Amino acid sequence: MSDNGNILKFIHTICANGESGRLEILAGAIQGELSFAEGKLVDARFGHLTGFPAVNAIAAMQDARFSFDPAFAPIASGSITASERVVLKQFFGIETAATGEYLEPVAVDRPVEAVPLATVPDELEDITIVRSDVPRAAIPTPPPPPPHASRFSYRTALAFAVLAMAVMAAAAIFIDRFHEPGSSKVVAKVEAPVQQPESSVVPSTPAPATVKESKRPLSTARDLSGKWTIVNSVDTTAYGSFKNMKIGFDVSINQTGSTFTGKGKKVSENGRSLPAGSRTPIHVQGSINGDQIEATFIEEGSARKSNGKFVWRIDKAGRGLTGNFATTAARSRGKSAGTREM
Repeated sequence: MSDNGNILKFIHTICANGESGRLEILAGAIQGELSFAEGKLVDARFGHLTGFPAVNAIAAMQDARFSFDPAFAPIASGSITASERVVLKQFFGIETAATGEYLEPVAVDRPVEAVPLATVPDELEDITIVRSDVPRAAIPTPPPPPPHASRFSYRTALAFAVLAMAVMAAAAIFIDRFHEPGSSKVVAKVEAPVQQPESSVVPSTPAPATVKESKRPLSTARDLSGKWTIVNSVDTTAYGSFKNMKIGFDVSINQTGSTFTGKGKKVSENGRSLPAGSRTPIHVQGSINGDQIEATFIEEGSARKSNGKFVWRIDKAGRGLTGNFATTAARSRGKSAGTREM
């Protein structure tokens, strides 16, 4: 901890060295924090002031105590507006990071459904195509019969007559069987292979699997509406007295579609109920995608406001939340769990 009136010079050194971390300032009972990432100012707070007013007040302090901690990663914040970034650069020579530049992305695993492929026959039967546009000149004419064929013309005619009678008799027997009961089953068995090549060759509409896929109903978001008890367990923090603390909130959530808002109060610390005067308000807003939930919150503390983020997963019964949280209040992070009141 350093006692130095020229704190602005120390800030310039942090920016010039491209350092990351948190600069804590204490001026009497007023506490302030400046967060840096790679030499750029990410967040600025001093008492109830934020952004440029906070930096302006810190730069004017003559007896402030301050210390720099490079162990804590910055959390993206909206405390510095776009116009304030320009003023901070012009008046104090302090580079600032754009809003959301250092926000840590949360990966969401989503299941990928396999789309069934339409089957195609491995083999196609040979198809004989008879062309009707072949000129008659291209059709070869049979050669004239040999001279001795006239000798057997009578025998040949008799043989053809006997063959024709046999064919007619066989046709009559086949027709009789065709009209007998149950013959349709036999015909169906014979004709089935003939229709198979036609269905394979003739172009068809898109496969039924693709059509069914397009008609599937879209998945709807889980409903979070109701009263929840949220408990945050602090794993890392800027102040040792906050470590391993369990902070409880009662929050009422109202969901519309895939987005929701909520409001409530801090009600307990380490399982002990807080008095009415210490129950500070909290406001939550976020969205849900399947069983994945992301939300931001603002807690109105007794000294100043703090903001943070929840990342939860809801269980199959829709009654429990598990995940983690991060907040600008003492740069605290840890696990977060919720239970719906039934």
